[in-house]
Amino acid sequence: MASGTPDSATLDVRGMWCTSCANALERVLQRQPGALDARVSFASESATVEWDPRRTSLDHLLAAAAKLGYECTPESETPDRRAHTAALLDDLTLRLVIAAFCSMWVMTAQTTLYFTTAATVPEPVRHGLAVLAGIATLPVVGYCAQPFFKAAWRTLRARVPGMDCLVAMGTSASFLLSLWRVAYGESTVYFDSAAMIVTFLLAGRWLELRVRSRMSDAVRALLDLPAQTARVLASDGAQTVMLAKRVATGSIIRVLPGERLPLDGVVTDGRSSLDRSLLTGESELVGVERGSFVEAGALNADGELLVCVKYGWGERRVDSIAASVRAMLARKTASQAIAERFTRRLVPAIAMIALLVFVGGGLLGMGWADALERAVAVLVVTCPCALGMAVPLALSAGVGRAAREGILFRDVEAIEKAGKLRMFFLDKTGTLTEGKPRLVSARAASGVREAELIEEAARAERGSEHPIAAAIRALVAPDRLAGAVEASRGTSRAVAGAGVAWEGADGKCILAGTAAFLRSHDVQVPEIDDANTAVHVARNGRWRGMLGFADRPREGARDAVASLRAQGATVTMLTGDRPIVARAIAQAVGLGDDSILAAQSPERKAAHIVHAQAAGRGAVAFVGDGLNDAPALAAADVGIAVGSASPASMAAASIVLVDAGIEKLDLALQLARRTARAMHQNLAAAVVYNALAIPAAVFGCVSPATAAALMVASSMSVTLNAGRLAVRTDRPPAPNGTSRPVRALSTEQTWSTS
Repeated sequence: MASGTPDSATLDVRGMWCTSCANALERVLQRQPGALDARVSFASESATVEWDPRRTSLDHLLAAAAKLGYECTPESETPDRRAHTAALLDDLTLRLVIAAFCSMWVMTAQTTLYFTTAATVPEPVRHGLAVLAGIATLPVVGYCAQPFFKAAWRTLRARVPGMDCLVAMGTSASFLLSLWRVAYGESTVYFDSAAMIVTFLLAGRWLELRVRSRMSDAVRALLDLPAQTARVLASDGAQTVMLAKRVATGSIIRVLPGERLPLDGVVTDGRSSLDRSLLTGESELVGVERGSFVEAGALNADGELLVCVKYGWGERRVDSIAASVRAMLARKTASQAIAERFTRRLVPAIAMIALLVFVGGGLLGMGWADALERAVAVLVVTCPCALGMAVPLALSAGVGRAAREGILFRDVEAIEKAGKLRMFFLDKTGTLTEGKPRLVSARAASGVREAELIEEAARAERGSEHPIAAAIRALVAPDRLAGAVEASRGTSRAVAGAGVAWEGADGKCILAGTAAFLRSHDVQVPEIDDANTAVHVARNGRWRGMLGFADRPREGARDAVASLRAQGATVTMLTGDRPIVARAIAQAVGLGDDSILAAQSPERKAAHIVHAQAAGRGAVAFVGDGLNDAPALAAADVGIAVGSASPASMAAASIVLVDAGIEKLDLALQLARRTARAMHQNLAAAVVYNALAIPAAVFGCVSPATAAALMVASSMSVTLNAGRLAVRTDRPPAPNGTSRPVRALSTEQTWSTS
């Protein structure tokens, strides 16, 4: 390729064990000749690479990663990540169970040795207990600790040593020193140090992976929304069902009612209504006909369509949205970069301190055996058990507590940022509202009762699967529905995207649909300025009235907005719906006109989030539920999906209100802040422990056995602190003392034409 335009790719990475692995792989990829940039994310198990095609190739970069021990493949060719995560969790569970079982026997033997002397227990018995401890430790070091040793070796090869190097050095040193003493007939051993180091850290990694395994693949959820197969028509009219990814641009595909479009294209024949709410946030169905552009993922409601494919697999709008989500999820924060630099400097420093203790002690006449014992104490006492457990334990306790409240936390960064949120962007449909069409206004002509108007509309719509048709039928009493509506003899004819004409056996003709539909049948329809979705009804050529449908605000939405504002946060509605519809909902939940951003595409929503972040006025949160919200959820510092959210939005969100709507937002933020506080307390305790223990080990005040005991004590302290978080039962009060439902928009009973 002669062009100097850089090439780029997103890769799926297999084999990473911790953030140190991600740092090592990133460093190796960046060092390759011709590589322009490389970013590796441990959380999403992905890498983005950019290279000069004149100097290198993707195959060369993949080979460099494979040489280090990591399997990288282009994301489009990767099987489901969930199966890989499940297999990794099963392997880690097995290692943890074995380590815990063996450590139990190691501690039994070591406890006897620590609390007895040769005067109370004969030396041969003590030596036998030491041998038993060594045998029980062998599976822990030889099998359970294997991932730590592999990660340590890989990071050393990449010259980016991480915390796993400390684990490997401390475990190996304590095990080998104990093995050497047993070989010489001594019973003073430190096998428990090696066993407990591995066991505690495996427990920490298991808890971390459990939390990460709850996060489904956001990109995969986005791309799974459109149909995976397409009905392709040949020139002779023959139909073939084939994978959508195999369909060429220019092909004609058939889309039946109730199916989602697999590809983007232009309608060549047919009329229908499309539900595009997951793509645009618009709650109203959109009528399409010959020449209309349609997008993959839209739901075909009530008519058959023939579509000429314009954008194939990988070029669809949903693919561009997925790419946006992927890029947002792969970002690295400033705090993450600082932590990585700290880790790279910590490990060499501790190793150097241990080496100086060993060499200095030997040269100063301490004796090489005692000097080695002191150096092992330094390595053991600095092994990051408490550091490794601090965040996962607090996170697990906070996640478990929140889960009982119907709230799902999905990453540490969102929990840490919850206390810094200063701006909230709220989606409308399904977030501030219930996401279900309901009757909010009824305007009947003079002399027409509202119940009569509803029954006539239900009679016309009785065969329709339209959401509004179902809402109309739900308004009719069951006995009247079975009698006056369902039992009426007649036939109906639907006009896609417009309305329904019903002709009864008794000669009655009922029309239900848009004002334009009724006017096309010579019905005089008054001009009505309404912010709702209007269903006009006519009988035998006379307008009978109008039923207005809209989403109602969620119960507690007003209280949730008031609570956020009471905390000093800025609240803005960010929606894809029309301004007039957005304004009505905003007024119902207590937002002013200056707090509304309406008619926004998914890309524009994400752009507003990025702009707000660039303003530097604090962390930004977005609350949403639809596919169209996924880029904004991923772009925000904290993305929050409500219980009615699509799988894609739940995948991109950092916090999911599983069993509730926005009314539990304040509780979610409170729990996130408490969890963050527990994590910070645990980390502070671990730092204080190391700050006190390292000098003590250097000056010989701490033996390897005491170091192991201190390590266990520090781990228990963070465990108990996290447990304290899990049992707290207090709940934040509602802003006004009690939560109250938001009153629905007013319903007008009659409307006169005079």
